[in-house]
Amino acid sequence: MNLFALVAAIVALGHALAAVKRPRLSLFVAGILWLLYAVWERLIANGTLCTSDCNIRVDLALILPVLAIASGYAYWSYVRPPEQKTVLGWILGAVGLVLVALASGAFGFNIPAVVAGVCALAIGAYVLKSKFAAQRT
Repeated sequence: MNLFALVAAIVALGHALAAVKRPRLSLFVAGILWLLYAVWERLIANGTLCTSDCNIRVDLALILPVLAIASGYAYWSYVRPPEQKTVLGWILGAVGLVLVALASGAFGFNIPAVVAGVCALAIGAYVLKSKFAAQRT
C-alpha cells in the first residue's frame, strides 16, 4: 500500500510541475487532491485509519472517480487556451474544498474545515450568480 501513496505523491508532483509551467486552477486543485490521496493512502498503509483486516476499500469508490475527473479536467485545461473559462473548473474546485473540509473535520481540525466549507459555498454562490447573470443577457 505504500506503493500507492508513492505513486499518488508522484502524480501530485506532476500536477504541480504542470501548474508551474501553465498556471491553471484545475491543475492546482488536482494536485492538491492527489496529495491528499497520498496522505490518505499513507495513513491507511501504516494502520492509522484502518487495521490490517480491511481488504475491501469502499472509500476508493468515491475517491478514484473524483481523482479521475479532476485529472481529466486538469489535462483539458492544460491543453486549451487560457481565456476559456468553464463552470466545471469552479465546480471541481468547490468539490476539492468540500473534500478538504470533510477530511480536516474528521481529523478534528474544525477551523480549517469551516474555512474550506465557507470557501466552497462562496465558489458555489459565485458560479450560480455568474451563470444566471449570463443567461439574462
